[in-house]
Amino acid sequence: MESSGQHCSVSRGEITKMQKPTKPCWVCGSNDWWLTPDGQYLCGRCHPNPSPGSAPAPQSNRDEYSSEVLALRDRVISGNKKLNDAWEQIRGIAHDAEEWKELLEQWHQANEKLSLLCSELKARGYTDCLYIENGKKTKKCLPPGDAIGCRVCPSSRKYWEKELMEL
Repeated sequence: MESSGQHCSVSRGEITKMQKPTKPCWVCGSNDWWLTPDGQYLCGRCHPNPSPGSAPAPQSNRDEYSSEVLALRDRVISGNKKLNDAWEQIRGIAHDAEEWKELLEQWHQANEKLSLLCSELKARGYTDCLYIENGKKTKKCLPPGDAIGCRVCPSSRKYWEKELMEL
């Protein structure tokens, strides 16, 4: 791969409002774009960010997505909550009980369906964290204690890696 970045970058002049590209890199297929200080988006797989901690703060893209995409995002958020709530109920049941086996199977099936919804959300160009409001994350990927975080995540930015390193 070239090191100049010319083959898989998008200059600020080619996009409006400094929007992250919605299509994958045509070289490697990644959607992991990062914004350089000079206003270019580079593919993070072909050209890893040399200073990942200095990336611009995440921004909410509410104004950039259609109402259909935002409705789908809200369904994924609701699905995450429902699966987490169901998990809390399931884990309180004795693991050798027939009820536990049935509920766990239903939970896995629901998790698969939610994964498909999340894939559709990504395919429609939504690659942000589900929990960004006014440029700030409002929910951790790795909650403390026994809680579980998001079951699915459309974000191209790996917030969980930073949280894991901070444990």
